[in-house]
Amino acid sequence: MNKNFWNHKFYCAFTILIFCVCIFLTSCASKSKINDEVSSGFCAVNLRPVYITNSKKIMLLLPEYNDVVVDSIQLLNGSFGDTEFSLMSYTQIDPTGISLSLMNDFGTDMGNVFYDGEKVVFDSAYFPKQLPGEYIIADIQNAFYDSIVLKSNYEKSGLIFEEEINENSTIRKIIDKKKVIEEIKIEEKSVSINNYLRNYKYVLISE
Repeated sequence: MNKNFWNHKFYCAFTILIFCVCIFLTSCASKSKINDEVSSGFCAVNLRPVYITNSKKIMLLLPEYNDVVVDSIQLLNGSFGDTEFSLMSYTQIDPTGISLSLMNDFGTDMGNVFYDGEKVVFDSAYFPKQLPGEYIIADIQNAFYDSIVLKSNYEKSGLIFEEEINENSTIRKIIDKKKVIEEIKIEEKSVSINNYLRNYKYVLISE
């Protein structure tokens, strides 16, 4: 075999190696792009972030990533520290957004919480003034939005999002290192949201 033959074999092997490396890098780039889309491209970037802890924050997810459609009257029981309240809520959750129309037992308007991916409207005297509407929307998203997208969104901020599906309930948890920040329990007729860090809780009960 002459020198040209070996040069030809080396050239072919080198070409194949470069081709494989290109495929690998393209694959990694594609996966990276998908991860970036899940962690940031699915978020409402024009709204202010929600601080899950004093130092770690997330962005709200866009409305199309909700996992269920809700359109019903619900009882909303809540507590913030030592303050407790009970209201009725006409709750609407679908791919266009989130809307809670709050009222008392007599049907009198007691405020609204609204989100459409571009803005958050929050006007109710029953929630503490220091609690921005984005935080309520984040809690609702934690309960009703796609768990895979939620998990990616939290992981980007160094937090853990866990979901445990049982026979009669689903438990979702937001964890900072080993500390549970928030726990959401989803049952057939109710959803409870308990934030241990901020010391508040509310329960939505379907009639």
